[in-house]
Amino acid sequence: MSAGPAAKQLERVARCFNAKGRLQRWPSKRSEQVLVLWVIWSQLPDDVQMSESEVSAMLRGWHDYEDFALLRRDLCDLDLLRRTPDGRIYRKIAHDMPEEARLLAQRFG
Repeated sequence: MSAGPAAKQLERVARCFNAKGRLQRWPSKRSEQVLVLWVIWSQLPDDVQMSESEVSAMLRGWHDYEDFALLRRDLCDLDLLRRTPDGRIYRKIAHDMPEEARLLAQRFG
């Protein structure tokens, strides 16, 4: 990987995770938050209906700073995760993962 701006950003975001891929801290820059959300999205099961409590339990298992609701909301805001109007059922939305996010997810996958 080159030492350009994108590589530096990936290194900064990678430091938000521990060696096992658990999110330790939330980055301050929105562009870095989006990369974190893509990594989390990549860990969600494909084509499975999940309840809010199931999604929350998964998110709790992947981070250590205790704001799974922020992650869940942001995943929905980015259309990486959708919920029914009543908020009872969630489903991961299929997307082509951006290259930078894919490279980051591979470190922890």
